[in-house]
Parts: sequence; C-alpha cells; structure tokens
Amino acid sequence: MGFLLAFSGIFKRYGKYLPPVLGLILLTAIVLGLHRALKRVSLDAVLSALGATPRGQVLHALGFLAISCVFMAFYDLPGVLFAKKSIRFPWIGFLHVWFASFCAYSLSHVLGAPTLSGTAIRVRLYAQWDVPAAGIARIITMIGATFPLGTATLLGAILLFDPLEMPLFGQSFSVLALRGIGAVLWGIIAVYAVAARGKTPLMVFRREIQRPGLALAIGQVLLSCADTATACAILYVVLPTVPGLGFSHLLAIYLAGFAGGMFSGLPGGVGVLDTVLLLGLAGYMPASQAIGAILLYRVLYYLLPAAIGALIFASHEIFLSAKGKR
Repeated sequence: MGFLLAFSGIFKRYGKYLPPVLGLILLTAIVLGLHRALKRVSLDAVLSALGATPRGQVLHALGFLAISCVFMAFYDLPGVLFAKKSIRFPWIGFLHVWFASFCAYSLSHVLGAPTLSGTAIRVRLYAQWDVPAAGIARIITMIGATFPLGTATLLGAILLFDPLEMPLFGQSFSVLALRGIGAVLWGIIAVYAVAARGKTPLMVFRREIQRPGLALAIGQVLLSCADTATACAILYVVLPTVPGLGFSHLLAIYLAGFAGGMFSGLPGGVGVLDTVLLLGLAGYMPASQAIGAILLYRVLYYLLPAAIGALIFASHEIFLSAKGKR
C-alpha cells in the first residue's frame, strides 16, 4: 500500500513530463524500426520485382492500398464511440481519429510487438486530446478485439462454404470436421454480437464490463473483414496469374500467415508471414516468383504506409515542440 501511495505521489509530481518523454521514445523507435526494416529490403530486389510485375497489376495494387489506408483510418472509430458512451471527454474530430489510427496501425508494422507499439502511440496522441485514461483503455480494448473478430469471421466463412480451399489442412481433415470448426468460429462471433447488445453491464469474474452495442459490434466485424480482405487483394494482384489459385485460397493462406506474424511480435511478421505464404504457394508457382511478389507486397503494404505514418507523426511532434517553445 505504501508503495502505491509513493508511486502515486511521484506520478503526480513528474506526470507532466510523461507525454514529451513518450513522444521522444516513440520517434526514436520509429527511426530505428524503419532503418531495421529497410535493411532487410534490397533496392535491386525491389526493382527486379517491380520490373517483373506488369504495370497494370502495380496500379491495381496501389488502388487497393489506398482503400486499405482508408480502412486503417476507421480502425479507432468504434473504440472512440464506445468510450464516448460512458466517459466524458472533449469530442475528437474525425481527422484526429484518422491520424491516431493510421499512425498506430502503419507504424506498429515496423516497430514490432504491434499491440504494445500501437498502444504507446495511441496513449501519446489521445492523452494530448484530453481523453482520460479510462477512455483510452476502452478505445484500445475495442481495437484489440477488432482484428480477431474479422479473422474468425473470414476463416469461418472459408471453412463453412469452401473447406477444401484451406491450405495444409483442406486435404488432411474431413470436410465435416472443417465445417464444424467454421461453425464454432461463427458461433463465437454470434455470441459476441448478442453479448454486445443492451445497456446493462456484463458481470465477468465479478467485474463490470460495458457493452459496446450491437451496431458497434457489427461495425467491428465488417471493418476488420474488409481491411483484411483488401490487404490480401494487394498481394493477390501482384502475384503471377496461375491456374487454380483463387482469391479464397490465397485469403486462407494469408490469414494463417498474418495471424501468426501478429502473434509473433516481429516487425511486420517478418519470417512467419513469408514462410506460410511460400508454403501455401509452393504448389502453384516457383519460389522465385512467389518471393518477388511477397517482397513487392511488403514494400507496398508495410513500408510505404509506415514511411508516410513516420513523416506525419514526426511532423506532429515537431509542431507540438515548436508550439510549446513559443
């Protein structure tokens, strides 16, 4: 108890220094993360992959990337609306939400440990906009649930309606068993949607948990599904056109690799995502073609948004520093 009181006193005394220190740490981590990511990408390899990909496919990929960036901007919106329901804080404009969401989403790909790095960026930004700690916690909780909900929905759809498309397992397990897993996944989504309804808080382990509401729950699922499918479409259009490789099959491979990369905590899922994609694509094309397309996808989906996010986040921090000095 004495330790907690002492810590509280120290925090009250030095808490005002936390935001600028956190901002400096984040800027340093962003620079180091980008440098580490760029070291793994050879300019010659990128140019070779670009040269081997028809211009029309690259343009299609850039179009999907633009759509994906829009979805990135909406990722924080359900969380902000959920927090606003029960906690009072100044209204945050959509551009602010877009800024926090895009920076956290894109930069966490190169910083590694996406949950921690994304949380640090959001704490830094939302605290500046006078969102209390309880509000930030609700925003981050909603965001943390969004990706698993979308992954479960898409995997459930593939297992229910086209289980043979499931890589590695589609030919090893019975169709009935795979459809059963898909039904369980969709059952989890249905339970979440039902639990989200109503205004009375849920009691879980003697703790009250606020309900986000059915509309926000459905919005989370749809947003995550659209975002993941669009990200996969970027890879799909830069891959060589080969017989038998449909979008649903690639989506199943992508979901397995992306989820594994997220849980690994490595920047951009380096190694995990690539390995799963190569294993899944091995029966459709030579490894050299797959590697070139995967490399181009990484540049488009990871490094390009991260570079833009780093630029606007650094500009924001410099502006705040100059404003504080004035």
